[in-house]
Amino acid sequence: MNSERMLGLILDVGKLLVESGGETHRVEDTLYRLAACYGFSRCNIWVIPSNIQATVTDPDGEVLTQIRNNTNSGTEFDRLCRLNALSRWACREKPDEAAFSERLSEIENSPAPSIWMQMVGCALGGWGFGLFFGCSLLESLVAMLVSIGICLMIHKLSPRERNPLVLNFIISCLMETAIILFGQIGFAQHMGYITIGVVMLLISGLGATNGLRDLVHLDTLSGLINLTSSFTGAIGIALGISLPLMVANSFGRHEITTLNPNQLIQLASCLVACAGFSLWFHVKGWKILFCAIGGVLTWGVYLFASQYLTDVFLITMIASISCGLYGQIMARVTKTPATIFSTVCLLPLIPGGSLYYMMYGIVIRNTELAKSKGLELVLTCFGIVLGYMVVEVVNRYFWKPKRS
Repeated sequence: MNSERMLGLILDVGKLLVESGGETHRVEDTLYRLAACYGFSRCNIWVIPSNIQATVTDPDGEVLTQIRNNTNSGTEFDRLCRLNALSRWACREKPDEAAFSERLSEIENSPAPSIWMQMVGCALGGWGFGLFFGCSLLESLVAMLVSIGICLMIHKLSPRERNPLVLNFIISCLMETAIILFGQIGFAQHMGYITIGVVMLLISGLGATNGLRDLVHLDTLSGLINLTSSFTGAIGIALGISLPLMVANSFGRHEITTLNPNQLIQLASCLVACAGFSLWFHVKGWKILFCAIGGVLTWGVYLFASQYLTDVFLITMIASISCGLYGQIMARVTKTPATIFSTVCLLPLIPGGSLYYMMYGIVIRNTELAKSKGLELVLTCFGIVLGYMVVEVVNRYFWKPKRS
């Protein structure tokens, strides 16, 4: 075995896992398992969203060090599934570096997801969350059209602009301009409802939640990077939306959203939106349906808990526990990473609206709005984190998976 090359292949797996949406601690765990499988000892592996470093001792006693720089990030869950299958296969079969490299190259060079499928996913996501946040059918149609525009702008601009502040500013400015124009011709009576529905495509609040989860796992730097990126993106969105509102003098028409009063519509819109996000995140096959059902289950538990509790922290924690357990069950059923289900099914709980309105309140100097939404954001994020911690404790100490 060429130890230098094998270590490089293992780090290439880690790089692709990070770029496909893998969680920091799970990427580290995968790399440690692969390194141990190929006889490396005294392994020291460090993973953050932008960098991977590894220093190991090979079977001949030589100390090796390699570094990978991560320049891309996203949620390519089909590739994440294939990388997970590759890791399981490698730990079970221990192929040589030629066979390992060939299979890894097939995954890395696989065709990019169809832009048309991404547009369909964005359209369903925008339409579903538009209904979820109280839009009428006509306004939900506007949300769908704007969402398609967002998808196209992300596709064209993201390869050139990697700063989330600048990227989100440009996209949200054009997005809000389009919404205002639709309002001027009578298609949008509640611009705020449409805005927060489609803005979930830009910032779902997942970065803030994952950042807190990383901090809980003592991945301090990774957590700070995720939190910084999330809040930077939120600032870009708030500034981008505020500019056309100020030009059009439409601040008074940009109301704070409330959920659709019909709970059946809420559940149905969750089903549509989660299916749409599954397509956008490149989930394939029956897993799309499982993700959509999980989103409905998560929000259904939230609604049920809301009948007996008033504390948003407790309600969110209970719903996130159900989401986490569902993700673990489906991960075992489908032999895929739980990240896929826990990410998509969690979307109805993600405080994207709270994060956006906190930054929006700061921009328009509404201190009360900023404080109330900031507190709501913190309570929701910590409720999600604590719920997932409960699931992790159950998974680690009471529901141990079988190791090959």
